Amino acid sequence: MKILVGTDIESVSRFKKLLHLKKNLIKKIFFESEYNYAFSKNSPEQTLTGIWCAKEAVVKSFSQIKTISIKDVEIICVQNLAPTVSIKMFNQNGLKYDISISISHTKDNATATAVLTIFD
Repeated sequence: MKILVGTDIESVSRFKKLLHLKKNLIKKIFFESEYNYAFSKNSPEQTLTGIWCAKEAVVKSFSQIKTISIKDVEIICVQNLAPTVSIKMFNQNGLKYDISISISHTKDNATATAVLTIFD
């Protein structure tokens, strides 16, 4: 068994600017479910920033064993449940793994950590 960790932190103001200036870009870098979840919240820019951090953290956690694209990482958020991860276009080649993520944010910053467990 091997445990790998990825983490990321971002400024909420960066995503707030993108929402106002480049909304089409935001729609391209997030899955529709991620975008809709963020806009069901009071502060969509905080939620989007947290989701972005989670996507980055997942990519970083896999970086030692496999390159994956951030565009293929979907963060699945359900009210009152821990977020989960779905990786699209991912050829597992027998890889057995589990991934847990944690997302947190304030009005200024968001952070996320991904813990990837690889089973032999």
